[in-house]
Amino acid sequence: MKSKRAFAVAAVAAATIGLAGCGGGGEAAESTTTADLGEVGGEIQYAWWGGTARNERTQAVIDLYMAQNEDVTVKGTTTDYNAYWEGASVQAAGGNLPCVPQMQNRVMADYSDRGALRPLDDLVEQGVIDVSEIPEGVLDSGRGADGQLYMIPYGAAFGSLMVNQTQVEQAGEDLPENGYDWEWLAEWLTDLTETAGQPSIDLIGANDDQLEGWVRSRGGNLYEDGALGFDREDLVEFWNYSEELREAGVTISAERASELMGVPLEQMPFSRGQQAAFFWPANGLSSAQATIDGVAPGSTLTAYVMPSGEGGPGNALWLSGLSIAEDCDNVATAADFIDFFINDEEAALAYESDNGANTNNANLAALLESPDTPESKKTELELYAYLAESDIAPVVYGKAYQSIFLDALNRYYQQVAFGEMTVEEAADAFIAEAEGTLG
Repeated sequence: MKSKRAFAVAAVAAATIGLAGCGGGGEAAESTTTADLGEVGGEIQYAWWGGTARNERTQAVIDLYMAQNEDVTVKGTTTDYNAYWEGASVQAAGGNLPCVPQMQNRVMADYSDRGALRPLDDLVEQGVIDVSEIPEGVLDSGRGADGQLYMIPYGAAFGSLMVNQTQVEQAGEDLPENGYDWEWLAEWLTDLTETAGQPSIDLIGANDDQLEGWVRSRGGNLYEDGALGFDREDLVEFWNYSEELREAGVTISAERASELMGVPLEQMPFSRGQQAAFFWPANGLSSAQATIDGVAPGSTLTAYVMPSGEGGPGNALWLSGLSIAEDCDNVATAADFIDFFINDEEAALAYESDNGANTNNANLAALLESPDTPESKKTELELYAYLAESDIAPVVYGKAYQSIFLDALNRYYQQVAFGEMTVEEAADAFIAEAEGTLG
């Protein structure tokens, strides 16, 4: 029988087949023919979001690239996630985005639809940017509603159920298996809560990741052709599910959830050994494990894909990638840097899949086989390989993701959890606001 690790490495080789043919934004719209891009050289600016560790790893990639391209200077600028998007929005409006802005498929429409990003199809077709190792369905998630490619995905983040394996085993409970559903999860969490005498998971209803997992497991999407891809009843059932668990003390309280809003992963109760389970993007597993190693030595954390349903695993791939600004005056160097970032194995090992699982099949396999890759990171990469084999359809996100799914969803569910609105009232108000925002 193959080991889990051997299966994961083998799965990488099958990922292209598993995702090939998944419907994305449709056929790519015809791009303009690439003019003479000129020579690679000169200066470009690359902007990204992240903390200290990501900044160091990104700079290592930049240094590797410049060592191989002595005539190029890559100036890096970085800030935290929220400040990055605030700044990018202003820059896009003024036509002065950095030549290579880091992008994310969940917010890309706010930039591609306003003409701030350059279509990349011509660069791919002519081999300037090699995407042959990126599964087709993953690559298609970098397409806009017009079918054109605006982002080359390099890192796949995705929702996960993080689990304190040590606590669960000490409680005498089974660990989840891939394919578990929402009903099983509720019963399992209830048993853990009764054994521990304290909440076993975070508050569910206010989180966009959990809503997407709920909708995707039912075969839907947050967006469909630029409009909402789910209906009122989906939201009502999701919030009722969350409310039943909250009222039973299985999730943390609304008050506690408010206190923890914006708190870094390392300071969350789960990372400090105070909670058995936690919904969080899988690329945070290494940080959570590093934290718990210091406060509760001997504790083992692991992660599982989102609950499944008739639509399969409730996961979408939240892809971070690299784009080229429409107003970039050094496209040749910008494209060459992207090609290096995506394909160079030494760069991939230096970056360590810091912003999601490496989407390049060959580099993903190299990371899984490397003795320098921590076990917690390999767990994340194995989950991505599993999802890549599961025929997960790419997602095309519409406009206003932040205002609808980060701001409004949280605001209305908070009113439910604090008893200010019924689930039905809040769902009606949310749907009306979202539809109004989307026009």
